[in-house]
Parts: sequence; structure tokens; C-alpha cells
Amino acid sequence: MNRVLEMTFKKTDDKTAKLTIVNAREDITAAEVKAAMETILNDNVFIVGEEELGEIHGAKIIRTEEEELELV
Repeated sequence: MNRVLEMTFKKTDDKTAKLTIVNAREDITAAEVKAAMETILNDNVFIVGEEELGEIHGAKIIRTEEEELELV
């Protein structure tokens, strides 16, 4: 099963931007994600287009499972 951490930020133009981390740790906590998001905001790590990230909008873990199909 694949795990993806999706962090959503509100930009300074009120639009949203998503940062996706593949293969997120199984034991990652909401507190760790929030702290990472706050660091990203405080250090202006990313600029999307011409807009800076303004605030935390949300975060979620997305789990996907792959199943190979036998094609005969």
C-alpha cells in the first residue's frame, strides 16, 4: 500500500497550493505534519507562481493499493 502525505496551503492570493510527499512514514503524527508546515511557512521555503504560501489549509494521508491484473 502506498501512502502519500498531502499538505494544503492557502496562498497570499487566497488560492490553494498542495505539497505532496510520497512514501510518508507509517507513524507520522498530526503534530509533526503541523510543525513541518509551520516551518515551510515561516522560512518561505516555496513560492508558487508569484505568490507566497500564506497559511495552513489542511493535510491528509492518502492510501492507495495496487493490484496487478493477469491479462490472458
